[in-house]
Amino acid sequence: MSSIVVGNEMERVVTSSVRTLVFCISTAAIKTRIHFFPTASTGGGHHAVSCQLTLFGKGVETRSILLDGGRVNQPDGLRLEDAFPALRGDLSGVFGLEIQLASPQGRVNLMGSQSAVEFVSPQFSMLYGGAPFAPMKSEDQGLGGTSIAASLQEPRKRALSAVAMQDSFLTSSLVIINAGKESLRPEMMRRGGEAAKPLHVGTISPESVIEMPLEEALFKESAPHECLWGASYAEKISLSESARSEDSSYYLLYRDPATKRPISVCSI
Repeated sequence: MSSIVVGNEMERVVTSSVRTLVFCISTAAIKTRIHFFPTASTGGGHHAVSCQLTLFGKGVETRSILLDGGRVNQPDGLRLEDAFPALRGDLSGVFGLEIQLASPQGRVNLMGSQSAVEFVSPQFSMLYGGAPFAPMKSEDQGLGGTSIAASLQEPRKRALSAVAMQDSFLTSSLVIINAGKESLRPEMMRRGGEAAKPLHVGTISPESVIEMPLEEALFKESAPHECLWGASYAEKISLSESARSEDSSYYLLYRDPATKRPISVCSI
């Protein structure tokens, strides 16, 4: 069973059923590879681990597949189009992917597991790390693992902010993933200098992903920094802690301005 260690306050949460949300890109030229590393902080043997992948977004039917044969402390992965044949065709866009890992061994702590997403084409390959895994909510147990209530969840230790940039080498966009059954209207802020201002991103539909270019929304009012290669713009964007939800993730995607090729990704 899952366990909680409690002193004066909750110190850690141990769970054998975890999830994370990432985004993938599928075009005629770019395909996605998924890499995941189920890690048990307690060590021990290579216990069995199940991995469930759920793909969703505009133009695709929400669908889940279950991968068997995984083991704790052994990396694994696959080409996403092998799991979801719809991505082999002419379908093009940015899609959401939920990764669930679960072990039938209730005392296995999978919170330290990692995931990575790789964009590949004949011309390049780019890899980014997914948001940290978090415990599954008890009502969402799809793999038979054990969990605790979301209200007892350990806060995810990752940044609440990131820096968007715009120059002759980079253009930035905000990727918001909403895997929930209800619409999402996140509270985000932009900070140029000392003053923080709201960053209006609109409403994200259920089970959808948006890529929001930031040229107009963020950099139109930014002061340029003169560099050797020309004007460069930088703005800090942040997400309020109260706006976090178990069914959403946020990323900054940096592309080449000319080719739109993905260059880097940062989890917020």
